[in-house]
Amino acid sequence: MNADTPNVHLVARQSQLDALLDAMRRAAYLPLDTEFVRERTYFPQLALLQIATPDAVWLVDPLAGLDLAPLWERIVSSDTPVVLHAADQDLDLILTAAGRLPKRVFDTQIAAELLGIGAQLSYAALVDKLLGITLDKAQVRSDWLARPLSEAQWNYAVQDVFQLGRIFPLLEEQLASAGRLDWMAEETARQTDPARFAPADQRRWKKIRGVQTLGRAGLAALRPLAACREELARERDLPRRWVWRDEALLELARDIAGLPRPVEPEQIAPMVEAGRSPLRGDPERARHVAAEVARELNRPPSHWPELRRGPALPPEERELVKSCRHRLEQLAERESICPSRLATSAELRHYLANPDRPSRLTQGWRAALLAPVLQGARQPDSPEDRRNIRR
Repeated sequence: MNADTPNVHLVARQSQLDALLDAMRRAAYLPLDTEFVRERTYFPQLALLQIATPDAVWLVDPLAGLDLAPLWERIVSSDTPVVLHAADQDLDLILTAAGRLPKRVFDTQIAAELLGIGAQLSYAALVDKLLGITLDKAQVRSDWLARPLSEAQWNYAVQDVFQLGRIFPLLEEQLASAGRLDWMAEETARQTDPARFAPADQRRWKKIRGVQTLGRAGLAALRPLAACREELARERDLPRRWVWRDEALLELARDIAGLPRPVEPEQIAPMVEAGRSPLRGDPERARHVAAEVARELNRPPSHWPELRRGPALPPEERELVKSCRHRLEQLAERESICPSRLATSAELRHYLANPDRPSRLTQGWRAALLAPVLQGARQPDSPEDRRNIRR
């Protein structure tokens, strides 16, 4: 494959897919990118799958009627690392299509953070930093479900995965030189936990726009309503807000929360079916949801959900957070690692408020690295620090 102009194969027939599978078996690593559309569906619609092998770039057309099951099986069952950038959306798509995640993943964005190259760098920015190449990103929002692909789309898709194959060995070599391949393995093992991609329906209420306007009784009513919406959206393969608008859910939860307790399912069911509810005409499901809502509201108020905004630190400990953050940034600079990859501000606050609780800051590769920072933050060692805390 030419250093600047790769051989490109369109995969739209079974014989072409077989050739790709054969090439993948010989590859030492698999740069992979996807183009998908999700505006009108619950599940992402795969529009194009790009894979680079040592001798070519392959553009797989999922709209061509191919049986892609062997391809997905190869991706998730192989010991060959799958190379992605900012991998979460691609991994979510792979999990949906294949039912499980690849055995080995190498996320170039994480690698860049572990090496201090940049925090949450876009793919284009990383390629520019490592290769001095400016990628044209004008096609990001184009219609990838349209056929035939335009020449601009074709070139964009090819270059995205081709340059990914070029930066992977550079990043891997730098990680090896820095003794951080084990760090990378630990980070990507956490990244490929399937539980990250399938939050329980009972936690979906936290994602609703405007949820902070509800009191705890409203949140108790909202939780089963939001879970019901998630089930319906999945069943209909529609965006959740198309199934039941956020504003309508919040208004309904607020109205139900205003009912005197104890509340009966018979009081709630007509409210659930009223207006433009997706449960109009489905009394059985409405009764089931109403029973769930009543059960939540009739529990003691101490059991109602609440929005956690992070642990509140006493005034004297706010200086500890500042001190800890400052020391962490100094450590990150010395070690050439992005501070946010070491620890987020929220993680620092949680640790300082609850130092005895399990934390990823005290586990794995971070444990030894962060120990002096965390211990120092808990034990101010200068008169100035002590004066700050007393203030």
